[in-house]
Amino acid sequence: MPLIRDGRVLINRAFEHGYAMPAFNICSLEMARACIDAAESERAPIIIQTYPGDLEHASPFVMANMVRALAEEASVPVMLHLDHGDSLGRTVACMRAGYSSVMFDGEAYPLAENIERTAQVVSFAHAAGVSVEAAAGSFGGGEGSGDDIHLTEPDVAARLMAESGADMVAVSVGSKHGQSSQLDISRLTDIAAAVKKPLVLHGGTGIPADDIAVTLEHGIVKVNIGAGLQRAVLRTWQNEQPSHYAGYTAAYEALFEVATDKIRIMHANGQA
Repeated sequence: MPLIRDGRVLINRAFEHGYAMPAFNICSLEMARACIDAAESERAPIIIQTYPGDLEHASPFVMANMVRALAEEASVPVMLHLDHGDSLGRTVACMRAGYSSVMFDGEAYPLAENIERTAQVVSFAHAAGVSVEAAAGSFGGGEGSGDDIHLTEPDVAARLMAESGADMVAVSVGSKHGQSSQLDISRLTDIAAAVKKPLVLHGGTGIPADDIAVTLEHGIVKVNIGAGLQRAVLRTWQNEQPSHYAGYTAAYEALFEVATDKIRIMHANGQA
């Protein structure tokens, strides 16, 4: 199936049908292939995404063409997303390379400037038929801005969505990149009531499955998974110390298991 060109197709469908898609942060062929194969096995739509740091090692063009080739061999929908886009230039480069969706992370700016900068990205993205994720909160734990978590206020998320024209907004309700966490479901409920549009969670590896299940009732359509994949690879190489091709096979199997688990937790299985 061709790579999904406009991420809004999958985002809006998830919002309407009450499930979320795991958005897997990948930085290699093995990671991308294992996640897409897991989606194929579970008949699930899937999001593959890259972080700016990944794009220092392989350009958006390289990443997009790799994922596009894998998507062509799959029978489930695959979209490609830029995680934590840090500039208009970065987001435009990814759009031109063929990404389905981009995030602009303007959380470090005052709200008015975050809205203005996000709206600028939206104007380019929507003209190109690409979806946009905005940021109303921060998640700490290695996202490039220290360990502080800035929880999302419902009125801030609602203003950002309404005034920027973004298609979904990342909200901070207790999750933290790379660490176990407990969500503030009451805060999420208030945000969902104020925004009434698709919401995103970061730091998904450490969110308990029971919490994820509850979030599906409040408009969460995308949950980022990064640390879980990285740890699966590291455990394989450190503990088993496999050699050459056997090492790649072992890493693939570990990644496939993680991806399958997350797909099921988010009720994306059977949605393709």
